[in-house]
Amino acid sequence: MSNTWVVDLRHYLNENGAIEISSGPGLRLAQHIVAIVQETTGDPYNEGLFPKVPCRRRPNRKPCSGEIASFINPDNQHIIWVCPICEDNGLISGWQGTLWDLTRENTIEH
Repeated sequence: MSNTWVVDLRHYLNENGAIEISSGPGLRLAQHIVAIVQETTGDPYNEGLFPKVPCRRRPNRKPCSGEIASFINPDNQHIIWVCPICEDNGLISGWQGTLWDLTRENTIEH
């Protein structure tokens, strides 16, 4: 069974905009979330310009072989993501303007 993560990225950040958690499972989860934000905003047209984020789940104690698929919902600007193998999935809000938001760097016209 998969998890659904509903995350406001701002809850993981300190006043300087960096990840506030310094170690442990919370830090690993925060790093996974910011990697999804980077990949989604760094490659908005899914052209392979940014490395895919590997799934972090370990069903039956074995690493999932999936790569996260994600997009920005145009209606509310939330990042929606899913692993097509294990169906782990989530929604990320509060990512705009963070250190991992690469939308400003994507000026290529499509």
